[in-house]
Amino acid sequence: MAFVCNHLHLRSEDPDNAAKFYVDNFGAEIVSTRPLSTTVSHQLELNGQPLLTVSGEAEGENAVAGSTHPRFGLDHFGFETDDIQGAFERFKSTGANIICEPWTMPSGSQVMFVEAPDKVSLEIIQRPS
Repeated sequence: MAFVCNHLHLRSEDPDNAAKFYVDNFGAEIVSTRPLSTTVSHQLELNGQPLLTVSGEAEGENAVAGSTHPRFGLDHFGFETDDIQGAFERFKSTGANIICEPWTMPSGSQVMFVEAPDKVSLEIIQRPS
């Protein structure tokens, strides 16, 4: 029995804006938009691979607010880059909320954290070369 990751699904107060965040900051592509119950669903790819499904709150749902505070369960998504300083400058230029500026871990990896829409915490990491 084999498994592959099919998608990560983000529920958003503003799915159009949330999808745009990943397009503007990561170069993701919205590959389809379709109705989902009483809301919209955007499917995003990054470098030709499935990344996220972003949808709004459907009628009758009572979604709870997200948080960027450390928590049990899903804490953050991680993205790897080969230019963390360039990523930091890009996020600053788009007005993204920088949670933690780039710093170097004892392993030599550089990391930073940024807030995506709906209080989603994203780790950006550059491994040592």
